[in-house]
Amino acid sequence: MTTIPKDIEKKLKAVVRRIEEAAAFDGVGNDDFNQATSVKTLVDISGMSERSLRNWFKIYSGTTVSEYARDRRVNYAARIFRLFPDTSKSKVSQFIGLNSSNALYPYMKKAGVEDLDALRSSDNLTDFTLLNFTIECLPDSILFYTMNEVLYDECSDVEFEEYNWNKINSFITSKIPEASIIGDVGFAIDRYVENKIDEGLFVAGILCKSISKSSLSKDLIGDIGWRFIQSQKYVVFTHIGNYGGLTDFYNLALQTLRHNEAIQVDKSLLIMEKYINSPVNTSNEELITEIWIPIID
Repeated sequence: MTTIPKDIEKKLKAVVRRIEEAAAFDGVGNDDFNQATSVKTLVDISGMSERSLRNWFKIYSGTTVSEYARDRRVNYAARIFRLFPDTSKSKVSQFIGLNSSNALYPYMKKAGVEDLDALRSSDNLTDFTLLNFTIECLPDSILFYTMNEVLYDECSDVEFEEYNWNKINSFITSKIPEASIIGDVGFAIDRYVENKIDEGLFVAGILCKSISKSSLSKDLIGDIGWRFIQSQKYVVFTHIGNYGGLTDFYNLALQTLRHNEAIQVDKSLLIMEKYINSPVNTSNEELITEIWIPIID
């Protein structure tokens, strides 16, 4: 097995992070997914030649750069089909930057998806109680975050909580004292194509306001990144109890919205969890988690 030098490994991790960020947030900064993950962009990020990047990346990940980026975008498409089964193929194609639904079939097939309709959720419930919700407006804000490929069960560990959110909080309070913290949040990026329902990419973050974008660099410190979140309306559902119950709660929340014709979900944006308290000092039965689902105003 080829040993990857430490300096090369660090550069490759930066490339992987860029691809993951682009897939999670539909681009980076002003660049859409295609621009953010182009070979030229990734070469610039790595500081390597194109040939070296291609060769080392294949050794590091077991796949090519373009295949890795494609697979992440395919998971983005699968997430939309899964959570919003009524979404048309043409709309999903538009979300992931393809010209038409005809282009979607071969694109997904290359990643091993033979049947697009099989990705659609089977969790449509016929007998359930509509959940209560509120409508909130999130102001323009900055998300500071870390990204972790994890088993979701690990996210409820005290160690995970302290390592991620405490690290981000320490940075904010020490480096950006003028920031006003809105709250601790999280985004789960599921790997539906690989059928890994219990693991995926988890973005742990803290939302802040009263920060000027011009004062921030693209990469603040190592593995902490930032992203501007534009003002947006959300439907907010409140879950009380163990994080293990969130999957079923998500299904009920989405079913509630499907039965409300007055509300239109913005499917291009991520659903966010906002944590009102923490397993660090709260029992599992008393944990309060808000599910923020973006809607079109």
